[in-house]
Amino acid sequence: MPRRHVSPFGFTLLELIVAMGISLVLVCLSVVGYTRFIESTAIDSGASMVNDALTEARQDAVTQNNMVEVRFYAATAGNAYDALQLRWHNTDGTTPAAAPAIVLPTAAVIDATTIHSSLVTTNTEAPASDATDPRLNALTRCFHFLPDGSTDLAATGKWMVTIRALSQSNPANFPANWACVEIDPLTGRTQVYRP
Repeated sequence: MPRRHVSPFGFTLLELIVAMGISLVLVCLSVVGYTRFIESTAIDSGASMVNDALTEARQDAVTQNNMVEVRFYAATAGNAYDALQLRWHNTDGTTPAAAPAIVLPTAAVIDATTIHSSLVTTNTEAPASDATDPRLNALTRCFHFLPDGSTDLAATGKWMVTIRALSQSNPANFPANWACVEIDPLTGRTQVYRP
């Protein structure tokens, strides 16, 4: 039987193919894990941004003894919301901005299904026409914090917004990774839920 010559200086073609296959699998797993990490971070950050904005709106209404309007803006596609803004609701009907618009991280949006985000679906209140608000459109939704810290939302409703990854848009198969910011309509206090 003839002897095979094995070179001590290199790898066989089979060894190279196996090594490349293993490397490819590891790269694919890393990309999936990294994408999930980025989405999870964006959801956490988005929930924190919404919660902080609602808390600030309540505090502003109480300390300034003036109604504060919270506006939710639809994303370009219209199947989710991606920004919100606090605006003063003055007695003369004007609504100047109380703070710049808050845009959620690119990988996260507010879900626009009734069961998950009643503040933008069940709540049909839309702000009055406002030439100072370039993001305002027919899908914009709003509610108000009153000077006593409560809201003008129905006391019997469950009011919330759910932040999910932009890539997970199938409402029939809701993702496992999400965060919900719920608001008590009577006290105006918020709470964040995260699975």
